[in-house]
Amino acid sequence: MRKTRRHYPVLGCLALAASLVTALPAQATGQVRVRVAVPGTGSGQVAGADTGPTDPAEPITAQVFLAGNATDLAAYARGVSDPANPAYGHYLTPDQERARFGPTFQQTATVTTWLRAAGLSVISTTSHAVTVRGTAAEATTAFGTRLENHRANGTVVHAPAGAVTVPAAVAPDVLTVTGLNTAPSSTSSTETAPTSAAGTPGNPCPAYYGQAPATDLPLTYGHPAQWAPCGYVPRQLRGAYGIAGTGLTGKGVTIAIIGAGDDDNALADANRNSAEHGEPSFAPGQFTSYVPAGVKHSPSGGEGTLDIEGAHSMAPGANIAYVICPPSSNGQGVLGAMTQIVDRHLADIVSGSAIVGLLPGTSLDSSTIAAYEQVFLQAAVEGISVIFAAGDSGGDLYDGVLHVGYPASSPWVTAVGGTTLAIGDQDRYLWETDWAEDKTTLSEDGTSWSPSLPGYQGKASGGGVSTVFPQPSYQRGVVSSALAGPTPMRTIPDVAAFADYTIGLQIGMTEVDKQGNYTYVHALGGGTSLATPLFAGFEALAVQERHGAPLGFLNPALYHRYGSADFHHILANPAGTADTITIAGVSFGQIQVETPGQDADSNLTYAPGYDTVTGLGSPTRALLDSFRSSR
Repeated sequence: MRKTRRHYPVLGCLALAASLVTALPAQATGQVRVRVAVPGTGSGQVAGADTGPTDPAEPITAQVFLAGNATDLAAYARGVSDPANPAYGHYLTPDQERARFGPTFQQTATVTTWLRAAGLSVISTTSHAVTVRGTAAEATTAFGTRLENHRANGTVVHAPAGAVTVPAAVAPDVLTVTGLNTAPSSTSSTETAPTSAAGTPGNPCPAYYGQAPATDLPLTYGHPAQWAPCGYVPRQLRGAYGIAGTGLTGKGVTIAIIGAGDDDNALADANRNSAEHGEPSFAPGQFTSYVPAGVKHSPSGGEGTLDIEGAHSMAPGANIAYVICPPSSNGQGVLGAMTQIVDRHLADIVSGSAIVGLLPGTSLDSSTIAAYEQVFLQAAVEGISVIFAAGDSGGDLYDGVLHVGYPASSPWVTAVGGTTLAIGDQDRYLWETDWAEDKTTLSEDGTSWSPSLPGYQGKASGGGVSTVFPQPSYQRGVVSSALAGPTPMRTIPDVAAFADYTIGLQIGMTEVDKQGNYTYVHALGGGTSLATPLFAGFEALAVQERHGAPLGFLNPALYHRYGSADFHHILANPAGTADTITIAGVSFGQIQVETPGQDADSNLTYAPGYDTVTGLGSPTRALLDSFRSSR
């Protein structure tokens, strides 16, 4: 099958974000020169010891983002995303968005003139940012703060000693400044790595949940566990989530998958896996990869393969735009891919399975967050839905503080959490509980579980309350104050889908063995890296049902449907009762039993309605039909 590959230029790999500036006291140096602080700059912490000032001659590259008409952009994004607003669905093209809200020629010229006067060389200018290069001394003159070196993990990085400031005359034109802090972020996949389905000796691998009680294993809470199917197939997921019989495939809709690297065999692997399960392969032109210069190519699969096959499972007729992140640091690679998607409107829906930082934390500079937020606003204005995985580590707790992942915690992103899903005979939906698992292992003599049930904490959906973003209006009245806090804040996830890798989705991928040989293997994919493309595929079906009318930023419409039959409201699974659900599986050659739904052990909160594990719940056929009626 022919795979279309397109190369795109790296346009700074960043976008803009709305913020305000705060005036600093005037400084008299012969004449009054008022400088203004740029919010979000200089506030990023750098792990590692401060080793003193950066060498004045050290080369520096920075990006100065242009404000444009940020206030009106945000207002328009709110209007087109709110079903109760007359502007709902009145999306703009990228050219229209730039003409109405982008920087003017005069703004760009003013910023460029200032930067050159400070001694910096302008190396590129886009509708987003002016990229400059110079020395640390010149950067200090331009941005009003010295640079300090820090040593972290054996690497020397530099960061501003204080907030970046700019002359008052250009302050209205400057949104934020990035590149002065070179500490790497914790950009990572949320993926629970696909594991070989062949490594499951001892599991009878039933075709569906409930087919094979584990009567040959010790009892769990007084009853046998159920053996896990060794991976669901696409047909089962479509049946469980109400897609079967609709005739919808996502045809004519494009899903952008953000990839960290170019999985060369992703298309071939997806087509082979589809053929093995009686699913349609990608047609010519249905799959296109966008690869920036400098990206390493790899025959082996991983996150990208899982995401592509997950989306294809739910929407086999949808186009896939596989957009690879450009090489970068500080979480800017994902933003580079997002910028390409928005600037060129490459897709109707974006599915991302990366976390570029934890908030609050030391892993993402605030100036970079500002850049992300603006590109998400631009996506909303263009009618592009942006969906990111909530993570696979529950409510992250570091130094006594709970953190949430970003970009999922952005108020302009739909965050997807995870569930454990039971699919019965004839692809019937049986039940779902929170993907927050405790696990234990069969003892060596096969007579007990060690440690005792429920065992040790395993994987879990990401979720929690942001300390950075206030509660968006669409969550008011839905997310309780017990969750959002006395000063309500943004809470994630928004929705959820199947993620439990004890069962997993059957995928096919090229793998490298210890001898360096590449072979095609069957694997199990899971985590919110699976839930996210599954939900993106579900949305593609809704867009097709609306005859291609995009849904744009989803959250206001989703929360408007709270309390209806549009979501599976997830069941609790308290441990220790005769009804406690347990699932037996095999991991790394060991028989284990999972008790899903153990939220508190993962710093998550279960509730009968919205909760911090599954948000509003998982999608139903009624949700699909409701989007058709809202056209």
